[in-house]
Amino acid sequence: MAMTNEEHESLWEAVRSSNANWRPGHNVITELEPDDRRLRLGYTPGPEELTLEQREAQAVARATMQAILAPTATIPAKFDWRNASGQNYVTSIKDQGSCGSCVAFGSAATMESRARIIKGVPVNAPNGAALVDLSEAHLFYCGNTLPDPCRTGWYPSSALNFAAATGIVPATCFPYTPGNQSCNPCSGWQAMTTRVGTPQVLNSIPAMKEWLSTKGPLITCFTVYEDFYAYTGGVYVHVTGAVEGGHCVSCVGYDDAKNAWVCKNSWGTGWGEGGFFWIGYGQCGIDATMWGVDDFATIYQPPTRRHAA
Repeated sequence: MAMTNEEHESLWEAVRSSNANWRPGHNVITELEPDDRRLRLGYTPGPEELTLEQREAQAVARATMQAILAPTATIPAKFDWRNASGQNYVTSIKDQGSCGSCVAFGSAATMESRARIIKGVPVNAPNGAALVDLSEAHLFYCGNTLPDPCRTGWYPSSALNFAAATGIVPATCFPYTPGNQSCNPCSGWQAMTTRVGTPQVLNSIPAMKEWLSTKGPLITCFTVYEDFYAYTGGVYVHVTGAVEGGHCVSCVGYDDAKNAWVCKNSWGTGWGEGGFFWIGYGQCGIDATMWGVDDFATIYQPPTRRHAA
């Protein structure tokens, strides 16, 4: 059943008692049944990736080390690709719906932003439509060969391998619908792919910040606890509730004053801060490892439309 007012008040009291700086509340996710909430996750660590428990332990150790290190002069104290010198390189919030396809959404979002940064095409520029959003459906339903992908989930290294070997078509070529779609991109899709080069794995907080402040967003994954569903704003830290599963998103920036990362989620704009969220350094395995897209073999740009004289 949806989160009750009593559960809401109990969560508020737990957050206040722990002196956490985030706001729990009713939203589009807390209105779902518990099983439907879990369908909005979908990170299953791959054979060469850390388990969720290992990610959490490593993230805590990294954050503890980060706290005692002196700031690096070459890395800014904060950075956010939603406003990089007045330009927004982060594409719109999407909604994965009732399917564990978060890896595809976090990966596609990261690729979209990196392509725009390389090409110098912000979302809010006059030529913002020169680059298109990528098809999460193509990445997830064609790249994920696990049985029942919506309930099994996926992992970033496999998604990036598909994005490098096959590439991803525009969203208009293969629109996303939650529910184990068949792999069926549009006719002539082979000429419309965006393919990444060799992905990079980052294993330290300074390296993550340097990448974020110079190259673009990063794919990251973390453990979702029950209280995270009720996030409506502020800097999330885990306060109460059991483990729900793993989730992947695109990290688009950070702020040392907040001691937090800011990430783009895939639960629609009715959750969090318009679909985004802040999460504390070292929380829930968020910064154990992150994945970056450095370069591309191809970046698809649709043909320029010519207007009749």
